[in-house]
Amino acid sequence: MILGVDIGGNYITVAGIDTKTNKILETSFVSISVDSKAEANEILDRWLFALRKVIDTLNNEPLEGIGIAIPGPFDYHNGIFAFKMEQKYASLFCLNIKEILKKKLQLSDDIPIRFYNDAACFGIGEVWRGKLKSIKRGLGITLGAGFGATFLFHGLPLLSGDGIPKDGELYHITYKDGIADDYFSTRWFVKRYKEITDASINNVKELTEASLENDVAVEQVFDEFSQNLADFLSPWLKSYDAEAIVIGGSIAKAWPFFASNLEKKLNSHNCFVKIFKSELQEKAILLGSARLVNDTFYKGLAF
Repeated sequence: MILGVDIGGNYITVAGIDTKTNKILETSFVSISVDSKAEANEILDRWLFALRKVIDTLNNEPLEGIGIAIPGPFDYHNGIFAFKMEQKYASLFCLNIKEILKKKLQLSDDIPIRFYNDAACFGIGEVWRGKLKSIKRGLGITLGAGFGATFLFHGLPLLSGDGIPKDGELYHITYKDGIADDYFSTRWFVKRYKEITDASINNVKELTEASLENDVAVEQVFDEFSQNLADFLSPWLKSYDAEAIVIGGSIAKAWPFFASNLEKKLNSHNCFVKIFKSELQEKAILLGSARLVNDTFYKGLAF
């Protein structure tokens, strides 16, 4: 059994993955909230609580390893918060998470704990068990609290190469009067709806519910979002010669509000990629993180 772990800005999700079937053991699934601005001990206690809870469900079945998807910047190879984050987990700066977890969970040295970028793990999971199975060159993106992206070649995330940004990520690329993350995340929807209607929402789910009362405003917001995303993505999709894109994250749950429009606007840029909604959603990240425990696969990753 392998533990797949997804650490986000305000939660940790853990599940056991059966190595015989490569499927998530549904009864082991645990997700709890985490205050990413709390002190280090409080954050680590929450993480350890979730990990132990899942380990307890394994019924003494041998644990083969733990794969952890976590947002950057992070020293993935060594498992250290080597870079100070401004908005989250600042109290963990300089801590060796790998060694702390190994000690607290009393794991032997032959049980690996491995880390990788959460958006990349989403893409890995989609190639392994999801929509990108038969795709040679694809792009996986997650739309939610932030904008994650990973360029995939034969199932491996790329950090460099022709037609992609230097670090293989898109969130920090300049777009309009900010960066991509400013436009392709929940906070843009909240801000834009407020500008148009002077009404407040907390998330995209509330925006879709508001469509019952104000169709015109909601339609305008999603139309602008689709146009912006197509304008931003099309040069990268074409330069990388991507065959398909798979979209996950909380914003993907509003699929009927933007998917067909996004496809039309991409086509208007002479960009004719296949567009898929992730069926796995957060499970793609858990599966992708679990894949890190495979030695052969892990050795093929770039850091």
